[in-house]
Amino acid sequence: MMYLMTFEELWSFLKRYFPVFAAANFAQILALGIGIPMMFDSYFDALPVGENLKYSFFSTLGSALIVAHCNLMLVRGYPTWLWISVVIMFLCLLGVLPTIEYRPHKVFYVLGIVFPLLALLLLNSKRHREARNEWVKQRQKRQRISRIIRTQRQKVRR
Repeated sequence: MMYLMTFEELWSFLKRYFPVFAAANFAQILALGIGIPMMFDSYFDALPVGENLKYSFFSTLGSALIVAHCNLMLVRGYPTWLWISVVIMFLCLLGVLPTIEYRPHKVFYVLGIVFPLLALLLLNSKRHREARNEWVKQRQKRQRISRIIRTQRQKVRR
């Protein structure tokens, strides 16, 4: 089997880029986990508690799956998927800010503002941008190798 990186290259890559990538993922998930229930609790207070909880849970789960898929596509070398995560974090921030009118718990309100801002900061950090460039290079390398293998298989079949 052909590997694209040696073990030492992989280890140095992970040491350099994994902490910022993991921190961005956790910040995004925590922003959704705090922001969406806060928005449902504030804006849809007329709903019964059971339905509010159900809608809040499934909205959080769905948006977390979307963010996870976007991060997977980032790792696969498609940096344009980053914009979906950025838009979701921006909407989460914009959704949490007006909830101060409904007097939420101060800690949750502050965390609902801090986590989307932290996620946006980490997604825009220099190290995350470097990681995205490296993932694009790895994708191009994979595509080049697959083209070479495909042409060799076609030659063998003839």
